[in-house]
Amino acid sequence: MARARAHRPTPIKDGAPPVVGIGASAGGVQALQTFFESLPADLGLAYVVILHLAPDRESELGHILSMRTSMPVTSVDKPQPLEANHVYVIPPDHSLSITHEQIAAERFTDMAGRRGPIDFFFRSLAAQHGDGFAVILSGGGSDGSLGVKAVKEAGGIVLVQDPAEAEHSSMPAAAIATGAVDIVLPLKELAQRLAELARVKSRIAEGEFVDGDEDYLRRILAQLRVRSGHDFANYKRSTVLRRIQRRAQVARRDRLADYYAHLRDHPEEAQALFADLLISVTSFFRDPRSFDVLATQVIPQLFDGRQADEQVRVWTAGCATGEEAYSIGILLLEEASKREVRPEIQVLASDLDPTALAVAREGRYPAAIEADVSPERLRRYFVRDGAHYQVKRELRDIMLFANHSLLRDPPFSRIDLISCRNLLIYLERDLQQQVIATFRYALAPNGYLFLGSSESAEHPGGLFRPIDQEAHVYQAIAGSKERPPTLPRLAGAPSFGGAATVARQQADQAASDGAIHREGLEEAAPPSILVDDTYHAAHLSERAGRYLQPSGGRLTADVTELARPELRLELRAALHRAFVRGEASLSIPIFVQFNGASHRVYLQVRPVDPGITRGARRAIVFFIEGEGVEEAVESAVGAGDDRQAAETVRRLAEELRLTQVRLREVREESAGANEELRIANEELQSINEEYRSTSEELETSKEELQSVNEELQTVNSELKVKLEGVSRANSDLQNLMAATDVATLFLDTTLKIKRFTPRLTELFNVTASDEGRPITDFTHRLKYDGLP
Repeated sequence: MARARAHRPTPIKDGAPPVVGIGASAGGVQALQTFFESLPADLGLAYVVILHLAPDRESELGHILSMRTSMPVTSVDKPQPLEANHVYVIPPDHSLSITHEQIAAERFTDMAGRRGPIDFFFRSLAAQHGDGFAVILSGGGSDGSLGVKAVKEAGGIVLVQDPAEAEHSSMPAAAIATGAVDIVLPLKELAQRLAELARVKSRIAEGEFVDGDEDYLRRILAQLRVRSGHDFANYKRSTVLRRIQRRAQVARRDRLADYYAHLRDHPEEAQALFADLLISVTSFFRDPRSFDVLATQVIPQLFDGRQADEQVRVWTAGCATGEEAYSIGILLLEEASKREVRPEIQVLASDLDPTALAVAREGRYPAAIEADVSPERLRRYFVRDGAHYQVKRELRDIMLFANHSLLRDPPFSRIDLISCRNLLIYLERDLQQQVIATFRYALAPNGYLFLGSSESAEHPGGLFRPIDQEAHVYQAIAGSKERPPTLPRLAGAPSFGGAATVARQQADQAASDGAIHREGLEEAAPPSILVDDTYHAAHLSERAGRYLQPSGGRLTADVTELARPELRLELRAALHRAFVRGEASLSIPIFVQFNGASHRVYLQVRPVDPGITRGARRAIVFFIEGEGVEEAVESAVGAGDDRQAAETVRRLAEELRLTQVRLREVREESAGANEELRIANEELQSINEEYRSTSEELETSKEELQSVNEELQTVNSELKVKLEGVSRANSDLQNLMAATDVATLFLDTTLKIKRFTPRLTELFNVTASDEGRPITDFTHRLKYDGLP
């Protein structure tokens, strides 16, 4: 399950225009000129330019840009209003400060800002104007690659110049490598696309994006569930809608209905929306003060009393691209280096996003992490590789990355520390409590929980106690461990009472269903059945069995299969209206045979208030039985008066009206079913296309493997020929030495004998066993005294 991993942006005062942050290096001034030449001057945006420039170039940059755009260009040297259609140039060695609707420049107070001024500005932009824009143009290095992730996390849009066009491609390429970039285009097209985004954003702000139709939001989430396999229905509605609105802006759609059509017609958009909802963004040692508390008050406790054959197990849930998991791994290794007895360390890092997990497994990050990681840690745990840092094997070996959903997969067990930061804030309250209970189940006794800056483990109560409220570090309360209920996809609120055995759990559930049933029957008491949203009968009243007649074969709990055959069609339709539309309904009279006599039966289906069911979806089916049909006819004929005849006519007319209403409803339901079938057919076609594409890729891979195999065979043949040549050369050399009549001694660089000719044996007492020995060892073996 994933998760966002950052603070939520601070809301800005109404009236401030959207801000566009533009980052480039000193060599990107030409790109800036082209960009502003192609940009309309009436978009209602405020532009802030950040460059790597010397102080004496500031005024020159402002003068150059003022010649390329009709918008006012201002150098920020004192606080001033933030106005639309203005360009602001921030002086070097300064950071941006936004208060309400003002902008000001302040000198950097640390080296991190000086090393990465674009990253520093983009992060402040994300904190103050979460829905702004970040633009990366031509430049060297990787400055801006961390900042664009923060902007996207906060809900902004990231645009980057095509590296193939850029004079210096390092900065755009580094930003693209983060996976946080929304649009990559050449300069002129990039300016035009920014203009389109601004206009769509303006239309969305002026109109009603949702347009009062929640049905499209439900359809979008259904499409996403089918295409990604994950359900976001229980995520906070505001978060889901904000992320959908962001994707709609990128896709140039200003209404929810239009975006649904775009999502349905473009299968790749589902993956982009899925990635946006996961918000796979994080950084090293985010919130340094919290990590200091973790390093001083928690990590040492994990090692105390541990032997060399024991483990320290840590779980980082929602690890995204791995920075947070590696940060905790560094703290663990630093603490282990202080200990004489070092237990085994294992960090389990999980996430839903396979793309983010691939980055985490590779452990290769842009050089801009210098702003977050100290030089000592960079030297100790990373290797510089061009414009990137690669995690060293010592740190990588303790990590295990896995695809895992907190809401669907079982948790890990016997964990000493769980880190899950800024994920819970995006879940509904009931789901938050379910996850907290799951964490408590996964933790060892007295284990620790590390949460984000806006999260708490205080609900449900009795599971955790705070270690540091400000750092959001908690410790499990001994004896509070309970097994949470089974975790279905997007499970609802958990029950924290627990049960000792399965039988006890079933008994408790039955008692709960009985209580719900009694509460739902306060105002009416005909025979009835309590039904859940899977159409299973949860509880029956005493006389409800009269209306049940199971079919032959395997027994089922499906009430539409248990009911008498005459009632099944109407019952299924009424349950559909109750659970899908939330509507109560009363059927037309249905003629049912009881002991050979026909009786009118009315079905009334009413949804149960979710407040009574504690969030579960239930409905009650009432069986309202009228008098026998034969008795009614005899009564009407026997009475023979006009009043009775009129009553019979009125009753028949009412039944006809109800029949017409029912036919209209059936027609509407049929149209809805046809629409869903059409959507399902399109999805199947899309899946079929994906399968065909995968097959083609596999075929291409097979051909590539065959080509590689042929190349290996060719290389093997060449090596064989070379080996034969070397063997021949060695044989020739041996023959030459045997045939020569000159005493020759071959030595290596250390004056050891490598080989010698037969003639040499006449001067020395030497044999083949003497090869490899120093020549000084043979001076006493001279056969002639006159030789040196």
